[in-house]
Amino acid sequence: MNYENKEASYYANIRKDIIEFGFEKNQKYNTVLEVGAGYGETLNYLKTNNFAEKVVGMELFQDTNHPERYQPLVDFIFGDIEKLEVSEYAQKFDVILLPDVLEHLWTPSIALQKAKEMLSQNGFLLVSMPNIRHYSAFFQIFINGSFKYQPSGIFDYTHARFYCKSDMIKLLQNNGWRIEKKGSTIATYKGFSIAKIINKITFRIFEQFLTPQYLFKLVKNN
Repeated sequence: MNYENKEASYYANIRKDIIEFGFEKNQKYNTVLEVGAGYGETLNYLKTNNFAEKVVGMELFQDTNHPERYQPLVDFIFGDIEKLEVSEYAQKFDVILLPDVLEHLWTPSIALQKAKEMLSQNGFLLVSMPNIRHYSAFFQIFINGSFKYQPSGIFDYTHARFYCKSDMIKLLQNNGWRIEKKGSTIATYKGFSIAKIINKITFRIFEQFLTPQYLFKLVKNN
């Protein structure tokens, strides 16, 4: 899969939605790892806003053409999580982020097992995943008759797998994780949205068709 042709903005957004969903206010964690960290924008935000003492990003490849884009407060590990040896990071991290990562992997269970190895005993994992049951997928496939891939979003051309909510839950639980909290980006969205209003007035009955992503906070299922 060709990630190097992605626009720089693809790697440079701050995931405030997952931060607000999973991090406790006024609590500082010693070490935070983000898998799929891009240039470290989210980790830099965590560091500068006093959520973390030390932040580490894991990214598939290093952008040697634009080293200035990397956030200087972030330490980086470059390599494929499905292939990297992680024993040196055993129980090293208090929080691990997997924001929109698992759907890009051929064997996401490997990443989830390695996250368990790297997470401290009392730490937690934050995961976000796109929802293929979103109404836009229905219109694209069944109305327009096309499974056209796109540069980003639900039909991102670098996605290897597609998930509905029930599939996400099975994947996480089958790999030894217990769900402490789950949510949706349509419910946590701060701006104006017709879909958000519909979701609220229908008491979230149709949420699986309205939310583009699901969020999960997980702990080891010992």
